[in-house]
Parts: sequence; C-alpha cells; structure tokens
Amino acid sequence: MNLARMARPSEFELRPLVGAFLFCIAIGISSVQAQTLTPFRIANGTSGENPAVLWVGVDQGFYRKHGLNVEVIYMRVGSLAASALVSGDVNAVLTSSNAVLNLAAGGLAVVIIGALFHHPDGDFLARPEFKRPEDLKGKLIAIQSVGGGGWANNMLALDYLGLDPDRDNIRFIVLGDQPSRIQALETGRAQASWMGSTFSAPLKKKGYTLLLDLSRAPIPYVGSSLVVRKTAAHQETKIYEALLKGTIDSLRFFQKPENKPVVLKTMARQLRLNRVEDAETGYNAMVAAYSNDLRPKPEGLQKIYSILSRTNPKLSTLKPETILDTTFIQRIQSSGY
Repeated sequence: MNLARMARPSEFELRPLVGAFLFCIAIGISSVQAQTLTPFRIANGTSGENPAVLWVGVDQGFYRKHGLNVEVIYMRVGSLAASALVSGDVNAVLTSSNAVLNLAAGGLAVVIIGALFHHPDGDFLARPEFKRPEDLKGKLIAIQSVGGGGWANNMLALDYLGLDPDRDNIRFIVLGDQPSRIQALETGRAQASWMGSTFSAPLKKKGYTLLLDLSRAPIPYVGSSLVVRKTAAHQETKIYEALLKGTIDSLRFFQKPENKPVVLKTMARQLRLNRVEDAETGYNAMVAAYSNDLRPKPEGLQKIYSILSRTNPKLSTLKPETILDTTFIQRIQSSGY
C-alpha cells in the first residue's frame, strides 16, 4: 500500500481550502484598502434631490477611487450643517451661497470650491385658490429655515414675481422639510412655498398653482455648492481635489442615460420614496440643472447678495467674490481631467 498516495488530498478536498485561502486574501486586501482611505464627511441640509450626485458618488465608489471614504450626512437645517463645518465635525457642507455669505459676514473663513448649480431650481407653488402672484400679499410662505437654500429660492421667486415681503406683508413660517411643508399647504396652514421637483410634482397634479418654475427663470445664482473651511482646504489640497474629482466622476455617470435605472434606485432610497419611479421627476430636474463646470461664478452671487444685504448690514463690508475659491477646480481642469 502506498501511504504517500493515501495521504495526498484529492482535488475535491483542495477546492474548499483554496477558496477559503483566496477569500482571506480578498478580505485582507479590502481591509488594507479601507484603512488607507481618508474619512471625509459632507453635511447636507436639504430634504430634496439636490445632493443626488453625492449619493451616487458614494454608491458607485467614485470617491473611494480617489482615496476618500465619503459619508453624506443629512441635517435638518442648513444652520446645523454650517455649525458642524465650523466645529470641524464635518469636512464640507453642501449648502447655498446665501448661507456662505452669512457665515463669511460673521467672520468665518469659509469658501465655495465647487458649485453644482448655476441657477435656481424647483418650483414656487401656491394653493389652488391663489392664481396670481399678487394673491399672496398678506399670506404665509412655508420654509425649512431662515437663511437656508430653500429660503433663498423663495426670496428669489418673490423678487422675480415683483413681490416684497416687507412691503406686501408676506410672512414666513418655519416648518421643516418638504413633506412637512406639503402638509402645511394641504391643510391651509401656509399658502405657498418653494419645493424641489420631486415633491412639487404631486402637488401640480392636484391642481396647485405653479407661480414660477425657477429653473426656467433667467436668474443667475450660485446654488447648492461644496463649502469648506478655507484653512483646512489649503492645508490638505490633495484631499479636497479628490473630493472634486469624485464629484466630477459622479456627474458624468449621473448624466449618462444608460445609468438612469441605477441613479433612480439611489435617489428613491435616499428620499424614502415608496416607488423607484417616483424619483423620476427629480432625476430629470437634476440632469437638467447640474452643471458640468463646477467653477463658482461671481455673477451668480449678485442677486442673492443684494437681497441679503437688505436684512444683514454686516454684508455691506463683504465683497461677495471673496467666498469663491476656483483654484482647486482650475487645477483639475488644466490637468485635462
């Protein structure tokens, strides 16, 4: 009897061992890769679809490709997100230019390094019985927070429609996220509000009055943007360039029609929609609204700066263009990325 032959394991006995060995190697490699990724947290204060490109960037691994382990964190209002940035609890905030202007006017060194939108988006809606802009005089407008991006879109809409809150006795009521504002409109607690496209679509089907589609109004604006602490950004240039590169990759993926099913699933999950197809209106709006050029443009600040200056005297000593930092995106573009 050949004992050596008897002791040799068969092919079928080796397969599980080889598989386990390869699995352990794969886990080890994955663990090492995870350890080499730089944690990066982005706070977001909007309850709508504006951050969709960031969600897709995380889901599809575009930030990991550039060495970042990105986490997008929803915070109920923009002011909380801004506070988290100032305290260093997060590395960046996706917020509106008006929020950045107010922070800078308060003496905080924050800058916009990438603008996802170069004009306002969403719809300014009123209850069905209000047919004209002037019908809103003396009425209540529902907002998420004072000074946030939604507030800015409401102010831009009112200004474009020839209404002035002080002159026309239009008051704001803070009600939180968009589902909360929809409920307020439906119960009559508020008479009008700005909504992102995902949430405005059902209301329009119910006969609510579309007073202004902001995406079609010729209003230059620096919309939801990636905002960072100026000192941190210039101390860790490569990290913030990686953030922008991952966002560029995600934008390119987002805007390809063949990727629509994947994007819709991500949006539906993040927006907590019952059906994937309910995300389609917001998806179409974002495809149209997202800018391929992330450079924040000074001319986009002028209108909102003029509106904010009416109520914040500290802005009179601030030059709006100082909150824009195009050096990061310019380096990326000049490299041909």
